[in-house]
Order: sequence, then C-alpha cells, then structure tokens
Amino acid sequence: MKRSSIRPLSLLLASLILFASCSSNSAESPGETEAVSAPAAEEIPVEIETEPAYPPPDVSGLDYGGDSISFIAPEWGNISYQYTEELTGEAVNDAAYNRQVNVENTLNVKFDWNWSTDAECHNVVMRSVRAGDDAYQIVYTHCIYGISDYVTNGALYDLYDLPHTDFAAPWWSGSMMEEFRIGSKLYYAAGDLVLQTAICTLFNKSIAASYNMPDHYELVRNGEWTYDRFLENASSVTLDVNGDSVIDYRDQTGYTGDLTERSCDIIFFCGEHCTKATDEGLELVYWSDKVVEIFEKTYAYFMNPDLSNGYFRFYDTNQQPFSDGLALYTFSGVGGVAGLRDSDVDFGILPGPKYNEEQEHYVSNPWPCFVCVPVTITDPDKTGAVLELFCYESQAIQSAYNENLIRGKSTRDEESLEMLDIINEGLTCDIGGSYLGFDSSFHSIFYCFYELMPEHNENIASHYERVKKPVEKTLSRLYDKIIKAEKGN
Repeated sequence: MKRSSIRPLSLLLASLILFASCSSNSAESPGETEAVSAPAAEEIPVEIETEPAYPPPDVSGLDYGGDSISFIAPEWGNISYQYTEELTGEAVNDAAYNRQVNVENTLNVKFDWNWSTDAECHNVVMRSVRAGDDAYQIVYTHCIYGISDYVTNGALYDLYDLPHTDFAAPWWSGSMMEEFRIGSKLYYAAGDLVLQTAICTLFNKSIAASYNMPDHYELVRNGEWTYDRFLENASSVTLDVNGDSVIDYRDQTGYTGDLTERSCDIIFFCGEHCTKATDEGLELVYWSDKVVEIFEKTYAYFMNPDLSNGYFRFYDTNQQPFSDGLALYTFSGVGGVAGLRDSDVDFGILPGPKYNEEQEHYVSNPWPCFVCVPVTITDPDKTGAVLELFCYESQAIQSAYNENLIRGKSTRDEESLEMLDIINEGLTCDIGGSYLGFDSSFHSIFYCFYELMPEHNENIASHYERVKKPVEKTLSRLYDKIIKAEKGN
C-alpha cells in the first residue's frame, strides 16, 4: 500500500534545521572587526515535492435506500477488534466506529455483521452459495482455510467486474492482489480494511549500541539492511552470560524466536516466492541457486548452537523470549509488537532484511486475511461501492494502529513509524501458500527450511528433487479445477 513519505514531523524538522543553519551563519563573534557586508542573498522558497493526492472514491449521487450490507468474518483479533458500536476515546476503536458511520451515511446503507470460526464461516458461506441465497455480500477469509475451496467450486464473484472499485488506489494492496490474480480474474482482495500482521525485525537498541553497530534505520534507508548484514551482526554478539561454557537460552545471542513459519519468511524477505500464477497455470518457481545460497546461510547460522537461540516450537522446550533482553534480533508479526509494551527492552522495528543491496524493495508476507464476494450477490453496484468506500475509510484505522504501536504503548521511537510505512509498502503473498497451505505435498516445499533444519538435513537439493514432481502435479490439478469452475459459471 503506497503511502505518502512526507510527514508533518519531517517538515517541522526540516524547518528547524534550516532555521538553525541560518542562525549560526549570521551570528557575530564578539571582538571581530566589522567587515563589509555582502549583498543579501535572494531568498529562494524551499519546495518539497509530494505525490499528488490520490482522488477519493467517487460515490456522489449513490443512495441505496437504507438497504442492508452483510459482512461475515472469522473472529480473528486483527479483524474483530476493529468493529465497535460506540465511541470510547481509544484511537483505533473510534476510527473503526467512524468508518462504519461514514460509509452508512454516505451510501445510505446499514451494516450487518456476522461472526464465526474459520471453518463455520466458510461452511455458512458455501451453504448460502449452493442455495443461491444473497445472504452475505462481503466475506473475510482465513489466510489458507477455504481459499481454494471457494474458487474451485465457483463460489466467488470476479472482483474486477464490481462497479465503483479502483484496485490501483493506495488503500488497496496492489502487490498482494497481483500475486492472487489468475489470468484476467481476481477473487481475493487485500488492503487497509484488514490490519495485516506483516512480519518485521525487532532489534535491541542497547545491544546494538554496546557493539557500536551502525544506525539500523540508516541501513534501511540506504538499502543496506541485507541478510548478510543481519547474519554478520547476529553472529558478533554471542556472550556466555552465566559462564557455564554453554550458549543457551540464558545467554546473549544474535537471534531468538520461533522459526517454524519465520524460516519461510526469510525467503520472502529475500524477494523469492514458492509459486506464481501465470496465463498458463500455477508455476512452481521456488528453485534457484539463490534459494540454495539462502538456505545454506540460514542453516549455518540458525543451526549453530553457539550463535543462535532460534527455536522450532514443535521441537524445542527451552525458549528465550526477546523480552528478556538477551537477543539482538527477532522476527515477529507487527501485531505481536504490542505484547512487548510491558517489557523494559529498548527496541525498534525494522523490515525484514533484503537479499542484497540490489533488491529494490523490502518485502514481507503478512500471511494475509482477504476479502471476497460471493457469486450470488444480486446488487453488484451496491457491493462494489460499499467495498471501495469501506476500504478507503479504513486508512484512518491503519494510521491509528501504527500510531498506537509507536506512541509510548509498545515501541519508543519515531523512526519505527517510518519503518512501518516501508514494511506496509512491500507486502506480498504466495498464491500456492494460501491455496495449498494445508496440502501435504505442497508443504514439503513451501516449508522445506522448517522440515530440513530441525532434522539437521543440509541436503536441500536432493529434497527438492524428491518432492517437486508431486507438487507440480498438485498445482496442475488445482489450476484445472479453477478453470473448470470458471467455465461452469
């Protein structure tokens, strides 16, 4: 989601710097001989270029006569806590309340919210579609559960056909939606209407300062926050705190944290994917010399017991939390940062490290929730207008959420707010990871770092050769089902 990089605080700081610079140049030193004054320089106004504001949705003249618009969603924390029936004075709550009121009043509609578990939400929607009922117009999904089932059963409306929608707008996550486009059709959307839990890096400022490390924020700004830099820094801070000659969860290390999914996230940080949708099908794109190199570096660091306290939650019992203050880094979902609000650790937020300085963007897979629209809707005009305006109005919630993380509740520095913008601008996802996230054959490649590392298996090449054909067949069958469902609509 593209956001403006110019902030009021930045403008204020720029003004103060200019003022201080002019003051120091014009001050006279006591006792100096008066000199001939140079002609006053012509004042040149400082112009700061900003991107033109993207126009808001054009919903002028739309009136749906008080009709109901029905949402159904799983009771995930990053969805359910955004919805409220009253103002409380809490920033995110009030932004959510105002979002609903603004959309209802502007379009003359009434929201109807329905909540359930992941499985029941999916089952309810499928029963409604099979019955031909227009019971729900906007559906929130799990990142994996039901994703392929909806599409292969022809249950979803092509979002590109919805009136009033502009998926190029900055309140939509175009980068994620492009990954989910199948041919000329789009069945799932993501944007500011869901607070995605993007994966980020947390770093311990005290440890970084004690080892005289360069400013991490400047590394990010300069494009120098790379995986090699991360590994170099992490490898340099090991300290046997209790003096027992064993490095474990009671000692200082470069990294601590769960690597079960985070080992997959390293691939995304480095700009790689497992699968891609093309005009010809769903393609397995995982394998390359680059992936092998990433795995070898990952294995060498995280499986070295003298360096890392990374753990796999299904294997390890002794786990050191980042909040203990003994680790330089951890990888975490942005939503989990709030859990550190009571910690004494002085930490900051960074994006995940890039593969190298040539990689254009910092990238993160938030394991996203999506929204979709059942094929049984009877008023696409109303559904499209509500969806677009609802996502547009959600920008205030995203801003309030980010501010809450920074303003004394969790993190402690203005730079982390800047980093959150960078993280949110680089969101991505993997179509195979969502459509086939529970498939055992696909699991063997998508989670291969996690499968190999705890078993101390360094031979990723032979593993890939053994499992790739079943995965390719699974992808081919899935694509055939999708095309068959589309032709049946």
